[in-house]
Amino acid sequence: MKYHILNATRSLGLLPMFDRMAFLRKRAAAARRNRAFIDAHPDFAVPPADLAFDAYNKVDWADYHDLGLVHAGMFARLIRERLPDMPSLRVLEWGCGPGRLIRHMPALLADRAPEVIGTDYNAATIDWCRAHLPGIDFALNGLPPPLPLPDNSVDAVYNFSVFTHLSADMHRDWTAELHRVLRPGGLMIATTHGDHYRYLLTRREEADAYARGDLVTQSRFAEGKKWYFAVHPPVWVRNHLLAAFERVEQVDPDPKVRMMQDIWIGYKPHG
Repeated sequence: MKYHILNATRSLGLLPMFDRMAFLRKRAAAARRNRAFIDAHPDFAVPPADLAFDAYNKVDWADYHDLGLVHAGMFARLIRERLPDMPSLRVLEWGCGPGRLIRHMPALLADRAPEVIGTDYNAATIDWCRAHLPGIDFALNGLPPPLPLPDNSVDAVYNFSVFTHLSADMHRDWTAELHRVLRPGGLMIATTHGDHYRYLLTRREEADAYARGDLVTQSRFAEGKKWYFAVHPPVWVRNHLLAAFERVEQVDPDPKVRMMQDIWIGYKPHG
């Protein structure tokens, strides 16, 4: 029912007002918990509330820290397991937002001498990350490609809930761009809205398209923002999104990770 109401709100052009009211309500509800978290973690920089809400739809610093560390640990484990023979790593998070995952990566991969890079299209987010998350290189990208990186320059690239808010054309263009910056044999990790997110498909034509194996986008909101939804049938991910990669695999995370999105890996071919 929530997403039927959201769809109607989007159609009426009221979603920005709905979003602002939700932000104020969540910020007020979390205020006491957030003060307690800051008191208990005085050296842990938290982002501006509006940046966190824009990226995660949450304003909860314990969640930002705790679940961020759990999710970052999952990506770090995948990088370790799938690139086992590399003593040093150059790792890119595309769509890093205000640092929820990437801030943990230098410590999680410390024994692999990591060089960690984060990019995002939100200039305010990149400015905050540069000012508060030392030891990581941050760069601004546009909503469309390119990235400010050379060809074949990173060993692994991961993204969490980025393709989930992009159009079909952007899926194509960004997959090609991430393929470009990966070295041959490099690892791609991406998350998508799979079968768990069928509840987002509130219209019959959307459900039918998903059942046919077509990408579904709900585009009556600004592309790249959290209310612009893309929903990905697994067959579409294999046949389109990751078609240029080899050894493509859907990964089942440990239930303790609390990851509802589908997790995919693939490798850039050596040829």
